[in-house]
Amino acid sequence: MTPPSRAVIIFCKVNGIDYTERKVDISQREHLTPAFAEINPMKQLPAIVDGNFKLFESHSILIYLACAFPGVADHWYPADHFKRSKIHSVLYWHHSNLCRAADTYVTNTTILPRLAIHRINKQLMKLRNFSSHLCQR
Repeated sequence: MTPPSRAVIIFCKVNGIDYTERKVDISQREHLTPAFAEINPMKQLPAIVDGNFKLFESHSILIYLACAFPGVADHWYPADHFKRSKIHSVLYWHHSNLCRAADTYVTNTTILPRLAIHRINKQLMKLRNFSSHLCQR
């Protein structure tokens, strides 16, 4: 469900790269398991396994896919080092700017409010339990 994971999947589909998708439920913290850490020690998505080769970070994965699989058009990752450098500059800018801004937005508008609601609900339950205990006296 993460945008970087979707980018990898879309790239595979567009370029006819055969893959098997394995969903990792981040809400259940599956990315933090020892089994997933063997694939990605940073415990983040996306990550791929190609034979015995394991790789993480969407941009690294996309570059690998563009280079390792025959039939991927040259425009995705050109052999010309000048064109390739332009692609690198966009990829690095993306990680340094767009991803950070998106992470901040999602954290502040989705994740933190849900955590706050969860904490508030826990406190309300404690208060209800306490007040019902007082009423029974």
